[in-house]
Amino acid sequence: MEAVIWSLIVLLGGLGLMLPTIDCLKESSRISPYLTVLATAIALGLLTTLVGKSGYLFNGVLRIGPLATYIALIATLGAFLVSLASLAQAKEWSTSPSLYSLMMLALLGVYFVLYVADASVLVPAWALVSVASYVLVGIKKDDNSLEAAAKYALMGVASSSLLIFGLALVLGVTKTSAFVQFTVVPHSIKAILLMGVMMLIASFGFKLGVVPFHGWLPDVYGGAHPLIVSFIAGVIKLISIGAFLRVLQPLIPSIQNEWFWIMTFLSVITMFYGNLAALVQKNVQRMMAYSSIGQAGYFLIAFAALSFSNTKIIALEGIGLHVTTYVLAKVGIFVGLAYFARKGFDLTLEGLSGVGRKLPFSGTSISILLLSLMGMPPLMGFWSKFMYIFYSIMEVAPWLAFLGIINSGISVGYYAMVIRYLLFSDPPKVDVKEETPDLEIYVLVITALLTIIPGLGLINVLASLLS
Repeated sequence: MEAVIWSLIVLLGGLGLMLPTIDCLKESSRISPYLTVLATAIALGLLTTLVGKSGYLFNGVLRIGPLATYIALIATLGAFLVSLASLAQAKEWSTSPSLYSLMMLALLGVYFVLYVADASVLVPAWALVSVASYVLVGIKKDDNSLEAAAKYALMGVASSSLLIFGLALVLGVTKTSAFVQFTVVPHSIKAILLMGVMMLIASFGFKLGVVPFHGWLPDVYGGAHPLIVSFIAGVIKLISIGAFLRVLQPLIPSIQNEWFWIMTFLSVITMFYGNLAALVQKNVQRMMAYSSIGQAGYFLIAFAALSFSNTKIIALEGIGLHVTTYVLAKVGIFVGLAYFARKGFDLTLEGLSGVGRKLPFSGTSISILLLSLMGMPPLMGFWSKFMYIFYSIMEVAPWLAFLGIINSGISVGYYAMVIRYLLFSDPPKVDVKEETPDLEIYVLVITALLTIIPGLGLINVLASLLS
């Protein structure tokens, strides 16, 4: 297992650092885009060798586990698909060598957060991913991207500060830098532990898009180039899931009741805010930004279910499966929006009227991904959201599951509106069509198929990989 991790470090870290130099030496024909596609494909293969394995590595600072490996595989798949789509979108950008370098370094940082078992690894890994993501958002260097990057960086500084303060309090109480389970904490210092946990929730909630730490997300997801957003939403965001599972989950038994009510409160306000705000958006890219906030609320329901031993297993399975739903949908939808923009369409509801009839593969694939986010059976989103996340909390807090179902109903309003404009409006009178060299089409079709196939009898196979 250590050999696999070393291979990933050399592959993604070493190649990521070398790419700008390689492209400068061969400026006439850039090869970094193709090397990135190849490297992420190899990383997928390497990670498959860790499936089902568990154990501590490097003197206990990393811990391999089935759920972490599964999420790492999904993150790598997202990075592979984004890099594949970028061959048609970003290969000729003046900043493309830096783009591909940062994508690989950020992906490596995501691995370390997913496998982290000690604070000495968490802090540098978090810094690596955070700084890379700030630069990625502004890498197109247009006004919207630069504004989004500035807001993201400023909010990120606050998030990182909370991470350090929270760790200081938690590690001071637990007296170890290792993230191990604590069941009993003296009452005299429990308040200090709880304060540290709340700071960490705020820090990790920033990356996840949890209300009230969401302020950056609509401007970044709605203002940056859609291709970059597909990577931020589909890969970078997974460090927050990893941090919740690896850093905070071991502390839940010592603050069980407080944890449940904090997660419940944040889940309810996040779901309602994200879904209601998305309903009034006319710009589809910005609408999908608010949709991401709503999706964060569903993850928090599963985190709330981790408070109870009888619901913990299905909650963890729900988190892993919904990561699959979320990454496939967000990568596919934002790549699709980037494709529409490249074809000359405005990314508003009116601007996309009938585009799905003009570009049928793209329009149909995006519609499938939107239906999955709604929770339409038998698609992936139905199983991960209704049959795992909502079911996990049904026994202990059925009213919370009911609020989740209500929010799923609210989300139908704006997801269905996008589908109606895409597929059921008159097609635009412009001479555009899907062509074989358009790599975005392949990415969209892959994400749509991977959303359909597991729901046709393979969902239990996926769930078995998580435990």
